[in-house]
Amino acid sequence: MSESVEALSLPVHAGLAWRTLQPDDVDAVAGLLAAALEIDGGLPFAADAAFLQPRYLPSPPGLAVGAFAKAGHLVAAGAVRPDPSDEAYRAIIVGQVHPDERGKGIGTALLRWGMATGRALLADCSPDLPRGLVAATEGLTEAAARLYERSGFVQEFAEDVMRRDLAAALPEAPFPPGITVEAWTPERAGAFFEAYQDAFRDRPGFPGLTQEEWVEWTVGDDDFRPAMSLLARSGDEPVGFSICDEAWIAQIGVRPGWRGHGLGGALLAEVMRRFRAEGCDEVSLGVNVNNPTAARLYTRLGFEVGGRRARWALEIV
Repeated sequence: MSESVEALSLPVHAGLAWRTLQPDDVDAVAGLLAAALEIDGGLPFAADAAFLQPRYLPSPPGLAVGAFAKAGHLVAAGAVRPDPSDEAYRAIIVGQVHPDERGKGIGTALLRWGMATGRALLADCSPDLPRGLVAATEGLTEAAARLYERSGFVQEFAEDVMRRDLAAALPEAPFPPGITVEAWTPERAGAFFEAYQDAFRDRPGFPGLTQEEWVEWTVGDDDFRPAMSLLARSGDEPVGFSICDEAWIAQIGVRPGWRGHGLGGALLAEVMRRFRAEGCDEVSLGVNVNNPTAARLYTRLGFEVGGRRARWALEIV
């Protein structure tokens, strides 16, 4: 796979100057993404520097471009990065246009640049594995969905971001009799992993991670909150769990034999109580659009949809 690709040409838009984004543009990119998040909704921490840097300011910097207005502020940004795996060679495309500048063809130009740059990145890959492009967005709009479809992409993932105001009354959702609850410790990692595997192995796209991989994936982030990451047991058997980051419920699951007994709602209510006790005003979570049962539970407990994340894939022949 090529280590560097020159930024391909972008069309001229009146009053805009395109240039390669550099690491010190992080504040400008954060401001752009925050403006989009306010209008589009979506992942609540999408504009945080730690989240956006590897996505919009990848290395080498020649794979990230921005459009600057005459006043110097950033009105659009896009980036492409390789994402190889054992199954395929892929390039991830991200892009954002300020809400005030939409409808001028800038988003279309960014996507075309991303597709051309992604194809160039993958040109030298071995033919032994499939190649493809993935357009990823943390706040999907109807216009973006139409653009991806017109460009040949097919949606491979969509997740609604739901938010709960913790200033409002919290639900009464007691745990079933005999259930005990423990917060995360490294010594309990095996029990958490057992609950996770049984709760999610029947879901589409289950990754089949090892315990070590799952622990790194879930608790390796600086925002991980062990006090809100809970394990529910019936006796010694782990029957449900939650994994939480800063104001974000990353995972919550119940083993199949315990579904329908109120355990999921009780876990969620306890997580919300703990977040509120620490002064958090709002908590969010993501629910896959193909999981209506979970979405109904979250709605019943006071969560509201506040945007959609999505990935769109295009196979390269």
